[in-house]
Amino acid sequence: MNTHEEKTGRSMASRFKHRFVYVLISLGGRTLAYWFLYPLVLVYCLHKSVRDKSRAYITRRFAPTTKWDFFKHTFRLNLTFGRTLVDRAALGILGNTQFDSDSQTRQMCEELVKQNKGILLLTAHVGCWQSAVNCLQFLNRPMHILYYRNPKDNDKTVAQHRGEKAPFTFINPAGPLGGVPEMMAALKRGEIVCAMADRVFGNPQNAVEVDFLGGKIHVPYSFYRLAAATGAPIVIAFFPWEGKGRLSGWVFQPFAVQDQGPQKQHYQPYAQQFIDYLTQFCIKYPYQFFNYFDGWNDYATTNNR
Repeated sequence: MNTHEEKTGRSMASRFKHRFVYVLISLGGRTLAYWFLYPLVLVYCLHKSVRDKSRAYITRRFAPTTKWDFFKHTFRLNLTFGRTLVDRAALGILGNTQFDSDSQTRQMCEELVKQNKGILLLTAHVGCWQSAVNCLQFLNRPMHILYYRNPKDNDKTVAQHRGEKAPFTFINPAGPLGGVPEMMAALKRGEIVCAMADRVFGNPQNAVEVDFLGGKIHVPYSFYRLAAATGAPIVIAFFPWEGKGRLSGWVFQPFAVQDQGPQKQHYQPYAQQFIDYLTQFCIKYPYQFFNYFDGWNDYATTNNR
């Protein structure tokens, strides 16, 4: 595993701070925990290492002209991220959240499930995706999440707060074959596989280049190859945070991928389409991009080796 992978999913806050926030939620709900976030996020943003995590995105999305402007954008971004984490914990501790989704979108997803071809649900490190995967039981099919659970992640899942079994299973992308056999088997059983398509995990050769916010980054192409091999439709969805205890779904029209062989360049247009949708999300929800990783610099480094 490379150094980028080791940092994926690592908690910034200590186990004690997480537990303290859980107590605040239990005593005063989301509101009390939200208030605690202001001084906590301010202290974190004073550290250069924290500011650097989102520097690439903030520079490209907002083009701040002063250090103060940059700091304000950094604070707002991390404050929103903190609120999404509070809401995820509150979903497990308090058991309530509001998931806004229209009936037409639900019907579309239910029709896809009935086709029994499986569904490859692609999302990104944005909004409330961690809460959203706990709110999709209406699809009434087993769900699998391609997700690397870092040993240094101190945050509890929704199911751990409840002392229950999660409504989905994790597929580890750090395995020998990147979880591909498990994903393929699940799709062939007509089940749902959810994956993050905005960041490469593993060998950078298993990626294609796309245009994003005025530069180029690498993103995986294997999901589109997998959809072509199994016949499973792809659904791209993002789940923005809409306020205290509320999230919604941005669900785009599903599409099938034609099998064009193993050459990755054939699947680049699908990856670019995903990033184009992600760009739309970042325009409307500028403080909900939580991929704390300089993909543009990583692209330049990889191509200059």
